[in-house]
Amino acid sequence: MNCSRRDFAKQASLLALGSLAYPSLAGARTTYTVQAGDTLGHIALRHGVSTPDLRRANNLNSDLIRVGQKLTIPDVGTAATGNTPPPNLHTYIVKAGDTLGSIALIHGTSVAALKRTNNLQSDVIRIGQPLRIPGTVADENYLSRVRSETARISVRRDNWRRIVVHHSAIKHGNAAIYDRAHRRRNMQNGLAYHFIIGNGIDSGDGEIEVGPRWRNQLLGGHVRSYQINLTAIGICLVGNFEIEHPSRRQLDAFVQLMDWLRDEVIPGAREFAGHRDLRGEQTICPGKNFPLAAMHARYS
Repeated sequence: MNCSRRDFAKQASLLALGSLAYPSLAGARTTYTVQAGDTLGHIALRHGVSTPDLRRANNLNSDLIRVGQKLTIPDVGTAATGNTPPPNLHTYIVKAGDTLGSIALIHGTSVAALKRTNNLQSDVIRIGQPLRIPGTVADENYLSRVRSETARISVRRDNWRRIVVHHSAIKHGNAAIYDRAHRRRNMQNGLAYHFIIGNGIDSGDGEIEVGPRWRNQLLGGHVRSYQINLTAIGICLVGNFEIEHPSRRQLDAFVQLMDWLRDEVIPGAREFAGHRDLRGEQTICPGKNFPLAAMHARYS
């Protein structure tokens, strides 16, 4: 398994069978009846609203929906103009090697917005300084589910030396969908990656899914090199980052996952790479719009 253009074309053709055709927005309704195969992310995308707005409009505590359920579709203008309470701000603690530019890239914002939010007169920051990140949900913990799901895993710490980041190169998919696609390609252990980070369509925006390879502490299948697969953890963000950008929630989740893996789970895994960094891989993965330079500044 690798992220070459040829392989992604094959993967896209496999996954296209499970994709949904989106109806025109011209006749948008105030209510929608859930159909077989729907996800909350799909419905939000069809009607031009965000998944959080759709959850709030229907008093949902999760993304779980059932066939036949009637959902209220919030007015696009109301959702966009922010008549709902504004989110609180997430606080980030400056670490060694950080710059305002790298922090802005990681969190999907701008240096100017960071400076305005924190009343900074210059780009100078110091290690340990708390910065408020504009437009993010306060203290969102993307790891709570991951921690509970992996609490009993006996991690083979001596195995893991490197973490490699990928994009899926298609906008649809989640761990289960990719697992089925990879098994159809005769990958013995299914899903090639150890972790998947959703984009709000087939799984939650920023939702971290734990793959069977991590649960069973198996080698990855995410790069060409067998030797690298033996010791490299694969993290895949859903999306094609050659033509779009990872969401702010995806990047926040990725940073939390990386910090947790490197600081708590496998402190020995100090190497970090984008897929395209690896010799002989011949790929553009994780895409030109993934902030790889900023992540290298933080993790390499």
